[in-house]
Amino acid sequence: MRQGDIVPVRECRPPAWQPGTVSRSRLTAASPLPDAVGAWLTDLGAKKPSPHTLAGYRRDLEGVAGRLRQLDALEVVTVADLDRSALRAAFSSWAADHAAASVRRAHSAWSSFFDFLVAEGVLDGSPMAAVPKPKTPTSLPRAIRARDAVARLLATAATPDPRGRDPWPARDLAVVATFCVTGVREAEAAALDVGSLDGEPSGRRLEVIGKGRKARAVPIDAALEIVLTRYLDERARRLPGEDLDHPSTPLFVDVRGRRLSVDQIRYLVERLYVRAGIRANVPAGALVHALRHTFATAALEAGADVVELQELLGHASLETTRRYLSATAQGLRHVIQAHPSQAALRSAVDATIRSRTTP
Repeated sequence: MRQGDIVPVRECRPPAWQPGTVSRSRLTAASPLPDAVGAWLTDLGAKKPSPHTLAGYRRDLEGVAGRLRQLDALEVVTVADLDRSALRAAFSSWAADHAAASVRRAHSAWSSFFDFLVAEGVLDGSPMAAVPKPKTPTSLPRAIRARDAVARLLATAATPDPRGRDPWPARDLAVVATFCVTGVREAEAAALDVGSLDGEPSGRRLEVIGKGRKARAVPIDAALEIVLTRYLDERARRLPGEDLDHPSTPLFVDVRGRRLSVDQIRYLVERLYVRAGIRANVPAGALVHALRHTFATAALEAGADVVELQELLGHASLETTRRYLSATAQGLRHVIQAHPSQAALRSAVDATIRSRTTP
């Protein structure tokens, strides 16, 4: 296992309902729920979900099914037992001692499970539309509000840490600059390899693997390319035994050449916040992610298209990207001012003013 890889936690043990325990063709409404779930997990296997995702599905299905079994005094829950009234009661019981986010996640898992059963012809429809779920709260992105925060952060990263054991400003600047001008997530940055830098010198890009293993290309301009090149050149001198020509060599490493973990990146960035004197301006709970929010908000304020920004950030839903418009009145103002109707309105206003002033 490489440095920075995610270590499976205890909850990520193999699901209690083992995939492959029953043939999909044998599933019926009379099938025990564990058999149906086992077939569903087998179906999910082709999509290569993470162990965390599978463990979460298992917990949510097992938890709600346990409430249903208790409420209806059932020894074994079958697919036929999963009607609207039973599920509403089970979810009501589940919601009584779980957070709204947990209830929404369970609702999503059960909806996906029923979609599978409908697709396999086991059921005619899903009952989940009749099961209420908590509304998703609208949260605004947490950008760093200090006007010169990014400039101060980059300037600080470019200077050696006087308290560091083995300061490496070229590496620190490369890491922070990547966050500031591409908006990548911390886990995405930690997973970058030397081969993630692709394209010709005048059209370089980062090949990023985002959530759900979805790949996207993020263009990088000349300034970031220079920063990364200087870092890699200095790294070759510091760590002469490394193979920087191999595409799977980690892009960001510690002083021993080991891939930076997410925790190490967080420590590095927080240390730079403190040195730059902007730690108090970073929203609570955001830390590295605040740089992503700051990038997105600044991009919209500069007139970026929200659809293009969605592609850059790797958002699955446009609604997620639209939150950044709500985060800043200036961002909305730019969008409104850029609308073609504004030019026509300004012309009409000018014409009205001229007609009033003409004798």
